[in-house]
Amino acid sequence: MPGIMRWCVVLLLPLVVRAQPSRGAAMTIGVADSLYSPTLREQRPYLVYTPPSYKSGTYLPRSYPVLYLLDGDAHFHSVTGLLQILGTGVNGTFVLPEMIVVAIPNTDRMRDLTPSHVETDPSGTPSPAFKTSGGMPAFLDFIRRELIPHIDSAYRTAPYRMLVGHSLGGITAINALYTMPETFNAYVAIDPSLWYDKQLLLKKAREYFDRPAPAGRALFMAQANTITPDDSTFNEHFNSMLQFNSIVESYNRSGVRYAYKYYPSDDHGSVPLIAEYDALRFIFDGFRLNLLRALDRPASVAEHFDGISRRMGYRVLPPESMVDMLGRFALGRDSTKAVELLQMNTQLYPRSPHAFVELGNLLLARGDSGRARSAYQSALALSPDIERARGMMRKLKAGG
Repeated sequence: MPGIMRWCVVLLLPLVVRAQPSRGAAMTIGVADSLYSPTLREQRPYLVYTPPSYKSGTYLPRSYPVLYLLDGDAHFHSVTGLLQILGTGVNGTFVLPEMIVVAIPNTDRMRDLTPSHVETDPSGTPSPAFKTSGGMPAFLDFIRRELIPHIDSAYRTAPYRMLVGHSLGGITAINALYTMPETFNAYVAIDPSLWYDKQLLLKKAREYFDRPAPAGRALFMAQANTITPDDSTFNEHFNSMLQFNSIVESYNRSGVRYAYKYYPSDDHGSVPLIAEYDALRFIFDGFRLNLLRALDRPASVAEHFDGISRRMGYRVLPPESMVDMLGRFALGRDSTKAVELLQMNTQLYPRSPHAFVELGNLLLARGDSGRARSAYQSALALSPDIERARGMMRKLKAGG
């Protein structure tokens, strides 16, 4: 029976309703912008995705965690698509928080995503491809001192950040953890190029993980199957990751929450999508609210998000839209629980006219006109022009 009930909840929870674009209209995923970097001495492009609720006309504005994405032009669609499915309430799914994505395209990838200057390829052969290598320290400085403050000033950001990188971007994420662990809360290294410069960053792993790191940090490393039938000699790319994982699992006294996953069915190019999904689920493990428990015991919603707040290091409120949705669904099961949920929304969001109108409508439907009138008055005190509350007050006066 519990399994059947769970499926009923999933089927009956309303989908997130959004205005559909008219025929022929463009569908916007994000915006393209740029910022001049004195550190890098160039104009740096970036892409920004904001979640559907960011510009909601119904619910109060709130702040969002930020995911910074390296090789941003390559991975922008996959990451934002995952967040649309897992975080916005589609099919009642809230397994991740909604978040902002800042994707950083490349201008000189070899320069920005390599920690040191080398002039030869892994075989020792001189290569012009490495001519500009070694600019990662300046690139990370640009992110920390210029891009992040710019994004924080332009968008409603919460004090929780992630850095996600693939290949050379993967070692950039690892080096960011080494050199500026206070900047991001979570780091994702997807099939990282730990072979680079004679395993420079691999050699630093034991020293880093053998000492305390800032509290609340997380690292997810994904490894693809890059072994081929032609590998008759040591595969340095593949084995460098195995060595890194062994070091972290053996010597991790840092407090960094760590996970490693190997993908035998994916190669270096295909692994980012599945690894992005698993990394986000690992970082936000425990975020998902048990909807049946919330409907049976509304107080569990606040308790659940108190636990999330402790883990993320700042106060995380249950989204107003989530509690609103739960209240509406509870109405068909137990109107007393529905009142408890909608009343919770007015306590969590005491400046939300919508929360008070929804509570008033439910109280009025239950015949509690006195408390309904009080809820509408609260809504009008916050927003005197809110017609939904004014109309209901007129009906209450007409009915005596």
